Amino acid sequence: MAKWTTVAAMAALLLPVAPMDTAAAAEAGYAPPSQAGCAAGALAAGAAATFAVPGWPDRDYDLSLPASFHCGTPLPVLIVLHGGGGNKDNMRRLACPGGDLASPGCLDRIALAAGMAVVFPNGSDAPGARLLSRGGIRTWNAGGGRDGAVCVSGEACKRGVDDVAYVRALLADVGAKIAVDPKRVFATGFSNGAALAHRLACEAADLFAAVAPVSGENQAALAACAPSRPVAMLDVHGTGDRCWPYAGGAGGCIASGRYVSVAETLAGWAARNGCHAQAQRTTLPPRPGIADGTEVVRHDYAGCAAEGALQHLEVVGNGHFWPDGHAYARPALLGGTMSRQLDTGGAIVDFLGAHARP
Repeated sequence: MAKWTTVAAMAALLLPVAPMDTAAAAEAGYAPPSQAGCAAGALAAGAAATFAVPGWPDRDYDLSLPASFHCGTPLPVLIVLHGGGGNKDNMRRLACPGGDLASPGCLDRIALAAGMAVVFPNGSDAPGARLLSRGGIRTWNAGGGRDGAVCVSGEACKRGVDDVAYVRALLADVGAKIAVDPKRVFATGFSNGAALAHRLACEAADLFAAVAPVSGENQAALAACAPSRPVAMLDVHGTGDRCWPYAGGAGGCIASGRYVSVAETLAGWAARNGCHAQAQRTTLPPRPGIADGTEVVRHDYAGCAAEGALQHLEVVGNGHFWPDGHAYARPALLGGTMSRQLDTGGAIVDFLGAHARP
């Protein structure tokens, strides 16, 4: 009980039912997003609602629409994946400066202002978790679990949940609610959710134009990563991260084991996307009025395939935090500090918005 109490308090940490049959998931799962028109009961501009994913009990999602929405007009869609031990509700708060849901700097508010539909889905819950956290203590199966590398993470790994199939079914359901622009389907996530974003780029490149993982790397590539087409990638990670060490190796605030490094992940994506192996590094100027001892170094990769842009934001001194987000646990536990030198939501939305499929 003490362990799960710690997980609930930290809310969005990385953790290293019976599995849904993949064939059954496919049967109820993905079809190309529909071009939903202005049918009776259609969602209104600025609406927010919660929906179930057919075939996936207790794995609902929140859908928010921009004020510019008009039914029948295809929208870009951003899927936001929570960290291990978190859920869709605390992920929304995690990506807000100071945890303030009313802040214009919240990821979802920035994305909505840019005209994107925003989706917050739920991972697999742990047994008895509702006694500790109203939204559950949830995880994704983002890969790993071999050759000494931890599987990320938790119950989803233990049960072998096919979360790529879940995301396909999720997108099919979103496509039944609104018209989705298939050239502008994006994913981001934190920690365990970041690792799943990498896995989606590996295994669902037919769906995603670009992904932007934060504080989690490509653990799935330890088995295989052979995307069917290039996926644009913005990778964000802090050098002070104790839970998912920047240099990889032994880590984990809850689930211990070997973690893939930032360098290994970037080298893999550079090779898959046809980029030059070495990136150009640029230290960004500090944000006005902020002096917190951290800095951001941008790594730009040249020569990439037309649809496979690759960029890394190295947040020097940042721990296992969403930079300029919610400080959900003590730095002593997560490593480093929470940098405020990066407008993470703004950087993600700008990158994704610039990398639609042609």
